[in-house]
Amino acid sequence: MKLHQLFVCAWALAGLGVAQTAAPNLKIALVNMQDAVAGTADGKNAEKQLDDEFAPRKANLDAQEKEIAGLQAKMDAGGLTADAKEELGLEIDHKTLLFNIATQDADGDLRTAQKKVLRNLGSKMIACIAQYAKAKGYTMVFDISDSEVPKLYPNATDITQEVIAEYEKGNQSVKSKTSK
Repeated sequence: MKLHQLFVCAWALAGLGVAQTAAPNLKIALVNMQDAVAGTADGKNAEKQLDDEFAPRKANLDAQEKEIAGLQAKMDAGGLTADAKEELGLEIDHKTLLFNIATQDADGDLRTAQKKVLRNLGSKMIACIAQYAKAKGYTMVFDISDSEVPKLYPNATDITQEVIAEYEKGNQSVKSKTSK
């Protein structure tokens, strides 16, 4: 049994040595996928389209919120009879409920539209990142949009801006081929 444990320990230490000698050969890149997609002309156009599409709903929600605030100010000002105060309170509660439902619906619809755009542009961006990483010899690429990866890999290189430039360069060549 002790011989088996010694063998396992030796094997583990050998593996640790291999990992340590292989570690300097790792070339790690970081990319902020959200910034990369948003930083492209396609991403900016998609963002503008979403803004245009959802602007009327936002304006409607802003108007509802302003109306509720006005009613609340009327309530806070006082001078109302008990019945009027109760009626106004019910109206505020009802409008607030409708506002909250409309806000949740709008947020859900916006998230769905953003995911659709991200699926389309994200797949193109991932292909661009893979091509760039391979050309530059990166072993691993981490998306740092929502993570603590930079703290884990302080010697990693952020390639977000380079990837945006490569994406735009590739997009321009596709556009020039299709316009001929």
